[in-house]
Amino acid sequence: MRFFITLAVLLGAAAASARTFAVHPGGSIQTAVNGASAGDRIVVHPGTYVETASADIALTITRDGIELVGLSTHGHPVILQNAGNQSYGVWASPVNSLPTTPPGDDENPPCDHQETAAVLTGFSIRGFTIRGFAIHGVHLACVDRFSIVDNRSEGNLVYGLFPVLSRHGLMLGNVVTGTTLDAAIYVGQSDDVLIAGNRVRDSLLGIEIENSRHCAAVANEVQDNTAGILVDLLPFLQRDTQRSTLVAYNSVHRNNRKNDATEGLLSVLPAGSGIVVVGGHGTTVLANDVRGNGFAGIAVASLCFGWDRLQDVPPCNDLSKIDPEFDPEPRDDRIIGNRLKGNGTMPQSDPAFEAIRGDLIWDGSGTGNCWSGNSFTPSATSLQLPACD
Repeated sequence: MRFFITLAVLLGAAAASARTFAVHPGGSIQTAVNGASAGDRIVVHPGTYVETASADIALTITRDGIELVGLSTHGHPVILQNAGNQSYGVWASPVNSLPTTPPGDDENPPCDHQETAAVLTGFSIRGFTIRGFAIHGVHLACVDRFSIVDNRSEGNLVYGLFPVLSRHGLMLGNVVTGTTLDAAIYVGQSDDVLIAGNRVRDSLLGIEIENSRHCAAVANEVQDNTAGILVDLLPFLQRDTQRSTLVAYNSVHRNNRKNDATEGLLSVLPAGSGIVVVGGHGTTVLANDVRGNGFAGIAVASLCFGWDRLQDVPPCNDLSKIDPEFDPEPRDDRIIGNRLKGNGTMPQSDPAFEAIRGDLIWDGSGTGNCWSGNSFTPSATSLQLPACD
């Protein structure tokens, strides 16, 4: 009993000591961040902010428990604008995961492979428009307990919203447009992240969940991208599994934008892809509305189907020799109760893709995969998954 009383007192004292900083046009958000402590809130009034404390990053957060709140109203947004040549809009991570700290790889921070690795605990951002950054709009690395809610990402070129090696996160109600080089919303090597109620359009890839566990994409609007939603497993990352993903109640329409990718797996993914599951275990695709995607409505495939079309990579069959834990085949995926219409209508120049285009497609790989209760037009050429029990 004494322990719980003491804990309650400490928590009450922490809440009482939390402060609120207000930033007005002409002021510096970064200056407020630098003066904040764990649990503090930074409230930013409408206006356009150009932060110049770093040549490469507009805002850097390396302290626990910082909450950024943009007081945006209709017609009066809080805008974080690229100062000119900056790569990142908002970067939240421990100090040793900053891009200036070795190994300096923004997709492979050190927190998952060092015994003494640091984790930033608690970060929240809402109400911001992050605009025009060359790489990422919002970048989180090694963050435990985060929320990215009711923001806009506009024209951030490689990734719009990007948590990597993070966990226990919420990505809700955001609008992401104009991410033309990769994914508008990306979750990589992360655990327990909910992506819900977002609107994503005019990007190369709408939503990507990669090498992650127990994540969900629910009730998002994903349209007019090259590909809609991708659940995938890739080699040579710190985490070599993709498990237990839920993709449910999303609207995935007309993702027929031209594919401008010149390298990597996305370069071989046909334009007109709705929901694509590539490798991984235990993905459930449930009750989505998938319409007007020219190549495929919902596709289940091995990583090898696309990987062996790439140049200068080891053959897909050799990946498991390099990493015995790596399994490129889709396993135990369930495609249930989805509504599909008008997908697979665009002829494909690649004969292998042409042979399987349609509402629901499968390349014949993996084990334990099934579908049931879907509304779709069967294709005479496509393989049919077994029915779910």
